[in-house]
Amino acid sequence: MLLKLQQKYPQARLHKVPPSEEDPETLWLTDEANEEFLAIPKHLLTQSEIDLLCSLFSEAAPSGNWNNDTLESRSWHDYLYDGMPLREDVSPKDHYRVIQFAIKENVENDLLKEAFRSIFAEQAVIVFTSSGTGAIVEKQTEWSLPEEELLSAAAVIEGDFFVSPTFFIGRFYAINDRFPSFFKEEKNLFSFAEKNISKDRVFTFPSTFPSFVLHYVPKQTKTSMFADIIQLFAEDEELKKTIKTYLENQSNTSQTAKVLFMHRNSVQYRIDKFIEKIGIDIKTFQGALTVYLACLEIEQEITE
Repeated sequence: MLLKLQQKYPQARLHKVPPSEEDPETLWLTDEANEEFLAIPKHLLTQSEIDLLCSLFSEAAPSGNWNNDTLESRSWHDYLYDGMPLREDVSPKDHYRVIQFAIKENVENDLLKEAFRSIFAEQAVIVFTSSGTGAIVEKQTEWSLPEEELLSAAAVIEGDFFVSPTFFIGRFYAINDRFPSFFKEEKNLFSFAEKNISKDRVFTFPSTFPSFVLHYVPKQTKTSMFADIIQLFAEDEELKKTIKTYLENQSNTSQTAKVLFMHRNSVQYRIDKFIEKIGIDIKTFQGALTVYLACLEIEQEITE
């Protein structure tokens, strides 16, 4: 709807984030989901047009970009969320990743900033888009935070502030014309993960993409193709747990037994039982992938 309105006012600009501060020269409108924001210069509008547009759309409230209190954080905010050029002192030879974060509960951004500063390397740039949401821009160095440590950090933040943080660890990319589009796709994946993979705290491209792809397979196709697996797992929850754990541990029987506190022979028996009943050899890559997608589909059904 806002896109059609932009066509009527070509000088208007469509944004993915609200204004950072009060802008008396611009009329900011947003859609029902607050996912897009249209900025129309007021000199293009009559008072009657302003009144009409405000009755049809909601005015967008400022996000308070004063939280981005450094030149670096404001520059990255405008680059990532507003499509503005990045500061010239950022070398195109360097690689950066964006770690998105979201906290639904109320927490002061200044306290979050202190917590992030104690977790990430000093050169990491913390960018806020609203209270409790934003991104951490990290340059690729030998001190870049591993995924396991971020998982531990999420647990620390959860305990210290009594909140439930979620993170999406982006991949490292060179700063070029493609960086904004990569970030846009990672934003879409994070949004999908928050809505559909609620059990996790830290998401990545590999951990999210299979569920994302599966989500767009026609429902009838999934129901038909996975019917026998779904029925078997419904009858034997322990078998489902064993098979999924086996697949998530690189099809390693010994590691699966260790995770599940089972004897290795018991794990192997269940694997053989599954292969015999379903007729899909999960010891092959193709078989493992097919059954893992079935496991993800069952979990998505439960969350829905």
